[in-house]
Amino acid sequence: MTTIKAAKDVAGNVSIRNSKMPGSSFATTPTKCKTGAKLALVAGTVCHKCYALKIEKMRPSVAKGWIANYEKSKLVETNAEAWASACAFLINKAYEKTGEPYHRWFDAGDLPSLSMLMAIIMVCNKTPHIKHCLPTREAKIVKAYEAGEFPSNLVVRMSSTKVGDKPIAGYTNTNTVHRKGEAFVGHECPAYKQGNQCGECRACWSRSVANVSYKLH
Repeated sequence: MTTIKAAKDVAGNVSIRNSKMPGSSFATTPTKCKTGAKLALVAGTVCHKCYALKIEKMRPSVAKGWIANYEKSKLVETNAEAWASACAFLINKAYEKTGEPYHRWFDAGDLPSLSMLMAIIMVCNKTPHIKHCLPTREAKIVKAYEAGEFPSNLVVRMSSTKVGDKPIAGYTNTNTVHRKGEAFVGHECPAYKQGNQCGECRACWSRSVANVSYKLH
């Protein structure tokens, strides 16, 4: 890739506009979540009252961008190398602009397929200087990854289904959600104490942090 426009035409948009997190992120429409779309209809689940669905309804321009990312990401089914190369180019450009070597996958949306997981792994291998975090509820897709080992700069966090659930067993790195006043497991995300921002915390990107628990808001 030689230009940001050319890369976006292939891979979609890598954003640096998420004010909560450092570095860059990639989002797709939550309406296409395999598991999350079902959980959004079930009270008590972490996807109920999904913030991303609310944002799509309030901001049509955001929805348009997330849908475009989803559609362009279908390229991973036929030409993963092209998509991964373009995405890595955009992540590197974001790093040059922000100086933050961190990337978050799916701050809206979730893994749509094993092909996408494989493509993300390709992106991670092309950006070894960037730390990647991939939270997901798509356990079947993660389990279908036969190689088993993820790149050292990628942390895949399996997210629990219900508010108050314990971390899902069998995974090295996980996410949970707890209610105010409830006990939580592992590292509590401090964002709610600091203007809904990560601040200096980088626990989500650290393999040494087994579980990150978010306070329900």
